[in-house]
Amino acid sequence: MADRQNREINEHETHTVATHPDRSINAYYPGYQTPYGADIEDEDGFDFWATVYMLWRRKWLMLAIVFVGVLASIILNLQTMPLYRAVTTIEIQEQEQQILEQGSLSATGNIDNEFMETQFALLRSRSLAERVADMLDLPSDAAYADQSLGRTERLNEATTVLSKNISIKPEGRSRIIRIAYTSPMPQETSRIANALVGTFIETALERKYNTSAYARNFLEERLAAAKAALEASERQLAVYAADQGILELGGDNGSISLESDTIIALNSQLAVARSQRISSEQTHRAVVADGTNSAMLKSPQLSSLELRKSELMAEYLELGQTFRPEYPAMVRLRSRIDALDTEIVTARNQIIATIRSDFDAAVALETSLQNRISDLRNSLQELRDRRIQYTILEREVDTNRAQYEALLQRLKEITTAAGIGNSQIAVIDRALTPKLPFEPNLRRAVLQALTLSMAFAVGIVFALNYINDQIRTPEDVKTKLGLPAIGTVPIVSASSGLMDELRNPRSILTEAYFSARAALDFATDAGAPKSIMVTSIRPSEGKTTSSIGLAMAFANSGRDVLIIDADLRRPSFVVEPGASIGLSGLLTQTAKLSDNIATSSTERLFLLPAGIVPPNPAQLLASDKFADLIAEAESLFDVVIVDTAPIANFSDAPRISNLVESTLLVLHSAKLRTPTIRGALGRLLDSNAQVSGVILNKFNAKAAGGYYNEYYAYSDYGSYTELSADTQASVGHDKDSKNSGKSGSVSPSADFRI
Repeated sequence: MADRQNREINEHETHTVATHPDRSINAYYPGYQTPYGADIEDEDGFDFWATVYMLWRRKWLMLAIVFVGVLASIILNLQTMPLYRAVTTIEIQEQEQQILEQGSLSATGNIDNEFMETQFALLRSRSLAERVADMLDLPSDAAYADQSLGRTERLNEATTVLSKNISIKPEGRSRIIRIAYTSPMPQETSRIANALVGTFIETALERKYNTSAYARNFLEERLAAAKAALEASERQLAVYAADQGILELGGDNGSISLESDTIIALNSQLAVARSQRISSEQTHRAVVADGTNSAMLKSPQLSSLELRKSELMAEYLELGQTFRPEYPAMVRLRSRIDALDTEIVTARNQIIATIRSDFDAAVALETSLQNRISDLRNSLQELRDRRIQYTILEREVDTNRAQYEALLQRLKEITTAAGIGNSQIAVIDRALTPKLPFEPNLRRAVLQALTLSMAFAVGIVFALNYINDQIRTPEDVKTKLGLPAIGTVPIVSASSGLMDELRNPRSILTEAYFSARAALDFATDAGAPKSIMVTSIRPSEGKTTSSIGLAMAFANSGRDVLIIDADLRRPSFVVEPGASIGLSGLLTQTAKLSDNIATSSTERLFLLPAGIVPPNPAQLLASDKFADLIAEAESLFDVVIVDTAPIANFSDAPRISNLVESTLLVLHSAKLRTPTIRGALGRLLDSNAQVSGVILNKFNAKAAGGYYNEYYAYSDYGSYTELSADTQASVGHDKDSKNSGKSGSVSPSADFRI
């Protein structure tokens, strides 16, 4: 027993493949690994064809919803009062009324948008509607107001009705506006639409006139104030100039400019005087320092006297070589030389006096010029101080004069423009009386109803598909259970008998079980599992039929197959009265498996029936003897298929699932809810069952629609039929061979509980 469990564990570990954590069985049953490579791929994203097939499956519901929606729309539109609409088109030109001539602070585009929005608001205003209602005397019309009310109340009611039926719509980004009015009376629509435009133009002209009048009054008041301010500032400037002794010589700052020019001229003279004083001072200092030997004392007169003296001295010296000093000629020469010395001294003194006089004059001139410049600078500073206030007053006069002149010019422009009554609104198309109703538009209503009802129908289908938690298709098996659908058995109707259909190699039923067998053959590298438990959650889901179908598919592939009827509570194969063979007998007596095997009409297919129903089926199936029996059957046959009781309310299937290599769950399509199925699977997995996949039985391909319907299109059997007889088997007693020497019999299953 221990060896068998170890072998099972090793095989399970060998063939286990990890599955996707979100879409596989692990998402529902943590810790479980799908055996035999049955990996479920994650298929995130939108599946177009799956959506198409889902909608096709509910096509009649969708058609009913669409039909009801369109029919209701037609009925409602036929019962609706017809409405007429008249449309007039106008163009609005922007003419801003500028009171003051100045640049705009906002962009042109913004001004344009704001202007058009303002016009829309004016067109939708209640005051305009009230004016139109009053002009057309709508309060006196019973269609617009209750005539039992007073004039004011009736006008309010008529205005409200009028406002509700007016629609304003711009033509794109242009200045064209479409104004429409809707009414049950076609004549009223054009009359009111044209009246609305006419009244709007009148009110625009009135606003323009009122704005011009207001502008004139405003400018006249501002002009009078500006004139008074100008006169006052001029008087203040004149008084200040007289008090400060400021004389305007023309141009800006005339007095200051004159003073500045004088200072510049005196500075030039001072520079010359200073240069002369420096030269005279140098000459004077040289004369004082060198005395009579100074070169500054040279002059033509002095030079002539000194030359004459030199000549006389030469003559005196020449005569002195011959004569004595007392000689008369010598005395005369000395007298003449002395006279020349006196003249030379006199000439030198005159030159020194002249140099001194020039120096004193240069110093006096320089001092005088410096004093004048200092006085002028002080006077100029005082003048500038007085000129600052004068300039302020003068600037105020200029400002007041400019403002006065601008206001005067603007007043002239406003006065001229006020006489021009051009309107900024032009009528492009007048409203005409409509001949056909605007509403109801049956074609548009039908299209809208068709679109909305179709969208509603699609939403209903998606909602139903979302809340429907039944397993209907192989795709549901994969997405909702995380298990592979290894077989899909369609609903069939076979009046000739179910076994005849299973024996027919071309029947859709045989093909379905052949496909399931092929899936099991490729489940592992070693081929199909040696032992397979086939169970269901509740009775009548088709587990016994699936067991027989799989067994026949394996047998037809050349393998020896044994079916063990382990449903000891409600056996599918009933033993003839008085027979003791069967599973219960093997588990309670000392008999051999080979002595209790029944043959069938299908070659290589053998049966171990349940035998007599025991009082304690759970204990028998949980015994070691049953485990040994499974092991012995695996050694004698290529494939052992164990047909068990349903999972619900019984512990047989979970216990047996731990003894076989593979477990198949048979589900009745569109019968059980997904939580119920997951709960049953959880019981199997808690017993360490290796669930290879699901056989989806009684699958309605037509109801599933789409590619399922196309796949099973060649088989149109109708509805499912339960049969009363299926197979025949006989019991053999040959102990040497399992295929020969059989005697005795087992009755056909008289009541397949599928």
